[in-house]
Amino acid sequence: MQRLACKYSVIQFLPYPETGEFANVGVLLVCEKTGLLDFRLETKRTSRYTSFFQNLDAALYRYATKNLAEEMKRIRNLTVHGFKGDLIKAFDSLTHPRETILRFGAPRIVLTDNPTQEMDSLFEHYVRHGFAKDANYETELEQKVKNCLSELKLAAPFKNKKVGNELFAVQFPLVQTINDRAAKAIKPFYLGQQTPNAIYDHADRWIAKLKRLRDMDLMPERVLFAVKGPQGPDSPDFRKRDFAFRDVQDELARFAQIALERDGNGTQAIRDFAIH
Repeated sequence: MQRLACKYSVIQFLPYPETGEFANVGVLLVCEKTGLLDFRLETKRTSRYTSFFQNLDAALYRYATKNLAEEMKRIRNLTVHGFKGDLIKAFDSLTHPRETILRFGAPRIVLTDNPTQEMDSLFEHYVRHGFAKDANYETELEQKVKNCLSELKLAAPFKNKKVGNELFAVQFPLVQTINDRAAKAIKPFYLGQQTPNAIYDHADRWIAKLKRLRDMDLMPERVLFAVKGPQGPDSPDFRKRDFAFRDVQDELARFAQIALERDGNGTQAIRDFAIH
């Protein structure tokens, strides 16, 4: 699949320039290859900013974002109607340094096979802080697995430990060591991120680690991933997220057993893995 080069800039809100403090409120992205110039701007969750910036009038934020959105829409519509050759110029025009309460961060480059999904992922990351929510979900899942294992009273308990050698090692939250060798490892793994791209990104990092462990003959004898996938089948993008989840689940299955947290079945699979 072709990887496309895109430029993007994070939109920053600085109501009090005197302090230099800012909050990320949006993302502008351009992909010259596909003719895309588009943006995402936070217009719903304004309480985050009024809480962070003391004495801030929410109307000021709404007014500033409304004006910027109109400007970006106007320039975006110009590119849609036959000015694709000027996409980069339009992007540069929007992101030029400005002395206003809404500014653009330094442009960055990202490679992606889906620019629109990438823009959604960047917005979720920089503005909605999706990584923090995902980390919390994974921590909760890890605690559930630990509670399940503690009930088994194993002679060789699972502990947080690095697996590998002095050249390459991977930290697993749950490793069972027998005769000084990592016999089993369990990784609670949350794959319910808000966009398909975020699901792929999170999974790819661990797939790469597992592949290197295997290639270097450092893998534990058995590995289990306790996985929780996308929730909310009624959400508009659930089918895409579920497709990405199933896709990466098949890739993970090349390196590890999979226990899905669904209808309680995952708990029994974890118990069976730990005991046998």
